[in-house]
Amino acid sequence: MPVLRSRCFSCLTFKLHLMRLILLFLAIFAGLTSCKKDKLDINSFWQCNQSQNLDTTAISNKLSGSWTWTKQSCFGAGKVKAADRNIKVTFANNHTFSVTENSNFITQGTWKLTQVDGNSWGLDISSPSEFLYGRLLFCDNQVLFNDSYIDGCDNLFTKSN
Repeated sequence: MPVLRSRCFSCLTFKLHLMRLILLFLAIFAGLTSCKKDKLDINSFWQCNQSQNLDTTAISNKLSGSWTWTKQSCFGAGKVKAADRNIKVTFANNHTFSVTENSNFITQGTWKLTQVDGNSWGLDISSPSEFLYGRLLFCDNQVLFNDSYIDGCDNLFTKSN
């Protein structure tokens, strides 16, 4: 009889350890899968932009004016960052642009539309700006500079005027 008790005790101990490991695994799995990744909805922007059937003249007209940086999402970061700097970009009809932070010039130059990915358009700019790379996607009063498809950052701007 003593042998049976020790064997049963070992089985019970093993089962308890196994149950604890399973519960720990389930808790970790639930925690990881329940974390919501906050990302810009690129598909919605893409569909909204495509539904407008914008040609280069329409894109240039939509781009003209002042824009305020609102959000950024970088490839691999898995989250959207609210704008932590007061960045404004102004595109003029004469194809010049300026980028300011708190009304101080960061960069300025000229811009022209260039095909970047099939039927998508982006900017060819004479002076670099970390905010103005990627495909231009318009939706309502917003423009998304979509650069995450080539491991860059997506920058979202809202029309200021």
